[in-house]
Amino acid sequence: MTDVWTSAGVLVGIAGAALTGWLWLDAVAAIAVALNILKEGVELVWRSSQGLMDSAVEPEVQATIDATLQQFVAAQAPGAVRFDHVSTRRAGQRQFVDMHLHMPADWTLRHAAELRGQVERALMAAVPGLRATIELLPSDVEAHFDDPRDEPKDEVK
Repeated sequence: MTDVWTSAGVLVGIAGAALTGWLWLDAVAAIAVALNILKEGVELVWRSSQGLMDSAVEPEVQATIDATLQQFVAAQAPGAVRFDHVSTRRAGQRQFVDMHLHMPADWTLRHAAELRGQVERALMAAVPGLRATIELLPSDVEAHFDDPRDEPKDEVK
């Protein structure tokens, strides 16, 4: 599109100056074209650099993730499971979510792994292209002691 606007600007500048006799019109058109090229260049560099940087997912995606996790919390016995340390990131076109899934210590490994698989599949269905990593922990174990993220405000209940 920059080439199209450049060509159009050149034509407008030359035609405008030729038809009106105002020679400065060509210079004004050239300045407008140059500013457009500069703007497009800055946007291109910005978009390219963002593909290399990690950032959090959009708020709508985070809300979808939280709602999906809430469905699993609600489907279990009260207080049976909880999610914490939910962190998301976007790297280029890919999206990732990492979290801890706390469950009763007396659950079998099979039961815990089945639930983790269900949560992963539900998250990936809710947010196409999302990759989920879920660490399983007994309910009475916190992975990070004295970490502000262990406070209940970060938990999905």
